[in-house]
Amino acid sequence: MPRDLKYDVVIVGLGPAGSSLAYLLKDSGLKVAGIEVAGPERVWGKPCGDAIGKGHFLETGLPLPKEPALMQVVNAVDIYSPSEEVRLRLAEPNGGFMIDRNKYGFQLVEEAQKSGVDIYLRTHALKPIIEDGKLAGVYAKQHGEEESAIRFYANIVVDATGSGGAIKRKLPPDWPVVEPLKPTDSAVAFRKIVEVDYDIEEPDVIRIYINENIAPGGYWWLFPKGKRIANIGIGVQRGRGFPHPRELYTKYLDARPDTGRVVRVLNEAGALLPTRRPANTIVWDNFISIGDNAYTVNPIHGGGMGYAMTAAMYAAKTIKSAFEIGDFTVNTLWQANTGYMRTTGAKQAGLDILRIYLQTLTNEEVEWAMRNGVASVESLMETSISGEMKKLNITALEKAKLLVRMLGRPTKLLELLTVGEYMSRVKKLYLQYPEKPEELPKWVDKVESLYKEFKAKIGVDW
Repeated sequence: MPRDLKYDVVIVGLGPAGSSLAYLLKDSGLKVAGIEVAGPERVWGKPCGDAIGKGHFLETGLPLPKEPALMQVVNAVDIYSPSEEVRLRLAEPNGGFMIDRNKYGFQLVEEAQKSGVDIYLRTHALKPIIEDGKLAGVYAKQHGEEESAIRFYANIVVDATGSGGAIKRKLPPDWPVVEPLKPTDSAVAFRKIVEVDYDIEEPDVIRIYINENIAPGGYWWLFPKGKRIANIGIGVQRGRGFPHPRELYTKYLDARPDTGRVVRVLNEAGALLPTRRPANTIVWDNFISIGDNAYTVNPIHGGGMGYAMTAAMYAAKTIKSAFEIGDFTVNTLWQANTGYMRTTGAKQAGLDILRIYLQTLTNEEVEWAMRNGVASVESLMETSISGEMKKLNITALEKAKLLVRMLGRPTKLLELLTVGEYMSRVKKLYLQYPEKPEELPKWVDKVESLYKEFKAKIGVDW
């Protein structure tokens, strides 16, 4: 027979989102359980680029990484054109880090556990427990010498299981929080962590390479983790018939004079990641979704660690408020939506418009734009921070000057102006995110209509 355990909050998944939430709730006085299918050696086990900006720690109050979790300080990002002859260097405003994900993640888990959060590793959450139409907890199996079934009952269940959505995808399909991920709004990535046989120049600079042959619909990267260790990988858009990134890695990166000079491979793995605006709602009655599970990522590059922390911060504030008044319905949990959507979510929605446009460009078009200063360091920094292309909300004289730079490419100027317009419009919609759950359907219709209109204007049929 299953054991029955009762908690205030059950967090399913202890990756960046779940372990951050456990840490942020550790001194709340609430009875919290954290469930993770992996063992301690694989906490935060999903493969990614391992880079994270310092600003995310400053925003959320989570501890800065330190040795042995800290592997390299990051001071800048270099973006390379398809020919690699043009490079744009973006200085990180607050700096950043290359981390050992497992070591940092387990640090958060241990700190939470020391403060009273019950941690269940090697425990597989199988399905939600729904009683009388209400989410009441999760059913799980704990693996070890003897496998045992446990029913975790809780007032609030948090799904932080990544894009797989172990709990969310098994909720009743008519719940608005159940929003499937379209293949073309996601990417599949493959990366290796390798030791190379040379000293990497400027190990404090991470490199992003745009090349539709090597990484169609995405990009490939080289992120140093020291002078001779690097995280090297490829992300490819799903849903358009592109080759698997592992195949592309073997074909292109293994043959290069920099990425191919490998002494040993320390780790290799692949993963699915969302590359879109946040889910329309990240909460419902007794339920919160955070991290990749809620699509709280940067749509341009798919980076999710820092935004998982931000989503966890809003979730923690909401959970504490809910227990103060003893109400765990969507009406009270809604503040997690308004908090995230009107700030970080609004920026990500704007960047999602830009992401869709960038995925239509050819190598030749990207090369031309970078060579001619259409994509400048200033504009890229501004866009990445604000989620808007403010430089395109310009006077007639400024448009004329830009047109001179774009002689022979008038259609590209019109496209850029269209992108800037729709980035501003969708960001405005997110800044007006509904106050109440009953207003959500009307707002969703407006967002979806705007995206449909934008895609029609730039000729996107996916």
